Amino acid sequence: MTKRMAGNNRFLKEFNQTVILDMIRVHKAISRAELSKLTGLSPTAAGVIVNELLEMGYITESGIGESKGGRRPVLIELRPGSLYSIGIDMDVNYISLVLMDSTSRIIEEKMLAMPRTLIFEKVMKVIQHEVKNTINKYYLDTDRLLGIGFSVPGMVDSRECKVIFAPNMGWENVDIKQHFTELPDIKVYVENEAMASAIGENWIGCCQEISNFVCVNIKSGVGSGIFINGKPYRGANGITGEIGHMVVDPNGLKCRCGNYGCLETKTSSSYMVEQAKKLVKEGIASKLNDIEDIEEITAKSIIDSAKAGDEAARNILLDAARFLGLAISNIVNILNPQKIVLGKEFINYSDIVLDHLKEIVMLKALRQSSKDIEITESMLGERASALGSAIIPLKVFFGK
Repeated sequence: MTKRMAGNNRFLKEFNQTVILDMIRVHKAISRAELSKLTGLSPTAAGVIVNELLEMGYITESGIGESKGGRRPVLIELRPGSLYSIGIDMDVNYISLVLMDSTSRIIEEKMLAMPRTLIFEKVMKVIQHEVKNTINKYYLDTDRLLGIGFSVPGMVDSRECKVIFAPNMGWENVDIKQHFTELPDIKVYVENEAMASAIGENWIGCCQEISNFVCVNIKSGVGSGIFINGKPYRGANGITGEIGHMVVDPNGLKCRCGNYGCLETKTSSSYMVEQAKKLVKEGIASKLNDIEDIEEITAKSIIDSAKAGDEAARNILLDAARFLGLAISNIVNILNPQKIVLGKEFINYSDIVLDHLKEIVMLKALRQSSKDIEITESMLGERASALGSAIIPLKVFFGK
């Protein structure tokens, strides 16, 4: 009985520490008295926890607040550089690494070329090497590293740290934690890249005050991260948001998942590049014909040409946006979110297609579902999933 009581007391203490820390995070700078009032803890209990957290070095006294009828209170805030997390975002062409501290301050952000073969073991070797370099560069004590979050474009089992199926990467049933062997004591988290973006938008982006929203990422694939009632929605088996494999054209092209006519075959940057190459081969008038090697055509080539007034390139973007709008209208009808956030490659051409996409959603979605919806580009841009992956260990630390 005594042992159980001790365990309960330890849990309660840790829980209250987490509550206090999160209140400090949310309010930026706050007094002991305000912490007591907001948490329901007695002034003495709140004061004891604050003193313990000061001793741990997690928080610091930052200044003096305004008086409300007595002595001016000492303000408390998170201590920059006390705790860290690392985020790793992967796509077909790159690996992005972010080092962040517990205040969400970005210490370092860099992008690396993805090994051409995309062999999982080789990719993990590159990542482990870069993580070790980062730890050594900043003389990080691994006891102060809360963990490493991995963002993967595909279906993941976040509980088991496994990639179930990432068709664009050619990965199936691979275990990230098992292959992250050189730093065995560091906690590893794995998340779908669109959900990582949603986590980023919810923590430091445009959805901090929004409970029901969907982030849709468009790059080599198309995926979505869903928040319902302020929490990530994962479904029965932890696999949700695979909007890229929503069939929008039953007679369409074969997708890498094995099905035909998936949204990815109409909207992804990879599809748009293939359309541009086809356009050049057919000799249709376009600035893209000026590119000597057809294999050098990229999504950026299409976007730059469209912005330079090339109608053919512009039509490629608008056609992709049309199918994306149809898919989003279905999301609106099914989930009725407050906000849809469009990210990754989309932000580079949103000025060309966003109004067109909104018109399609307003036309195709139910009026009752769509009348108050906000559809916008990501404020975190192409960095959203990398930042979100670094935020995952922070969310765990702050009890979120």
